[in-house]
Amino acid sequence: MISLQRLVLSLLFSSLSLNTAASDEAANDEQYLQSSVAEPYIEMRTAPGRGYPVFYVAERGELVTLLKRKTDWIKLRTYRGIEGWASINDVGLTLDSAGQPLAIHSPDRDSFTNRRWEAGIMAGDFGDTDAVTAYGGWHFTRNFSLEVNLTENFGDASDGRQATVDLVHQMFPHWRYSPFVTIGGGVRETSPRSSLVSTSDRTDNVASVGAGLRVYLSRRLMLRMQYKNVVVMTDRDDDEEINTWQIGISAFY
Repeated sequence: MISLQRLVLSLLFSSLSLNTAASDEAANDEQYLQSSVAEPYIEMRTAPGRGYPVFYVAERGELVTLLKRKTDWIKLRTYRGIEGWASINDVGLTLDSAGQPLAIHSPDRDSFTNRRWEAGIMAGDFGDTDAVTAYGGWHFTRNFSLEVNLTENFGDASDGRQATVDLVHQMFPHWRYSPFVTIGGGVRETSPRSSLVSTSDRTDNVASVGAGLRVYLSRRLMLRMQYKNVVVMTDRDDDEEINTWQIGISAFY
């Protein structure tokens, strides 16, 4: 009799535990976006990437929960509790609760036009010396952005480091080949290499104007080419004028 009572109590506790777990999972799902498969099927992979195997196929009409995003992949959970990764473009074809396609997709030309952030690295010529520039920009409108540039150049007579802030005007943000102009200023530190004469590092203010071209490549990548005329405001009689030409690769977000 005692054993039967224990068995009944054990079954009751197990049932309560399962119901609680199911309720918790349902509550968690309500915190995420849900959609239904509109295409014949969606392939789900074991990890985010086409190199990983497909282990499950969600069929048309099946309800899925969007858990998180990693680059161009979305982690899904089916109503059976199966979790896997699907391409963002496939998930973008699923339907929300109103029967409308989800407004998500991999980066494209529209993403390039409406980007908010970009960052990149460029290399080229800085007054007949080799130079490398890293930069980051924030687009506060489709036509205007603020950029922070860090440049280092290496020459036979001297090396230099430069930090500037530029205002950038992009005239035609929707063009694939999109020209722009810049104006900015900052500081420059020059380190002479001469060992024959006693010299010391110097720090000067700089101002610049420039022009360039952004070219949308694919997904989140673009090519950037630019020219700048830099004026170094020294404490000598004449200011120093430097022409720079650079090309590089940038990513946008």
